[in-house]
Amino acid sequence: MRKIIFLLLCCGVLVSMVGCGGKTVPPPTESPPTMASETVITETPTETTPPTPVVEPTEKEKEPPPTESKAQATEPTKTATEPTTTAKQKEESNPTVTKKPNESSVAKTTKEETPRKTEEPQEEIYVGIQWPEVDTADIERLFIEKINAHRIAQGDTAATMLPGLTKVAQLRADELTTNFSHTDIRDACKELKYGEFVDMTLYGMTAEDSYYQGYNREAIGMGDWFGTAESMSDRIADGFHHSKGHWAYVGSSKYPYIAVGVTKENSKWYVCICMSEKNYGG
Repeated sequence: MRKIIFLLLCCGVLVSMVGCGGKTVPPPTESPPTMASETVITETPTETTPPTPVVEPTEKEKEPPPTESKAQATEPTKTATEPTTTAKQKEESNPTVTKKPNESSVAKTTKEETPRKTEEPQEEIYVGIQWPEVDTADIERLFIEKINAHRIAQGDTAATMLPGLTKVAQLRADELTTNFSHTDIRDACKELKYGEFVDMTLYGMTAEDSYYQGYNREAIGMGDWFGTAESMSDRIADGFHHSKGHWAYVGSSKYPYIAVGVTKENSKWYVCICMSEKNYGG
């Protein structure tokens, strides 16, 4: 019995040793590390496959933060750049704004100065240019010279100026300032006792009717003349020369004697021309 049991045990051991396909089992020392590494490698994919969906969302969740951080990083840079650009724009706009008003102000001052310069002469022209004082004797002398030049040009003789008659013409010019007409307010020749005395008592009239004959014709004029004695005498002489009624005796050799009186009153000039057929009183 003991032999049978021992044989059975031996056979069982042999069967256990040869039962795996007749292959020898490697020593236990070598199998665990190799099998452990292989089992870990082979088992890990099987084990990792199910948790992969869990890991992926975590990675996706981890990915947006960096993208957000990048956006956030870019946004502050933009905000940082924006104030710098605005500051630059403000700084650039400030000088341009300051330059523009300066140019506009200069333009305005020049525009304000030009109308003032143009307004002043307009006012002077409207009121009357303040010409230097003109001697009426110069106007009278130059006027006679110009009248005689016209008389000679048309073939007539020059007229001679009479000093005594000039006083009569001056008195008449003064009267024209208040009564611009040929009707005397007072008899200038009688008042000055110039000319030939005509006694009307010889003709049965009173002494008050007596008078002095100093000249034969007169011409009167009025105007807003201005300028020098030369320019004013030109205008007055041209005016009488182009007036047919006045030039009929002022420019005629029938009246060889002349006298002129000129005066100014209320910004107007008045002139009286006395023409005489003969010298009544020098």
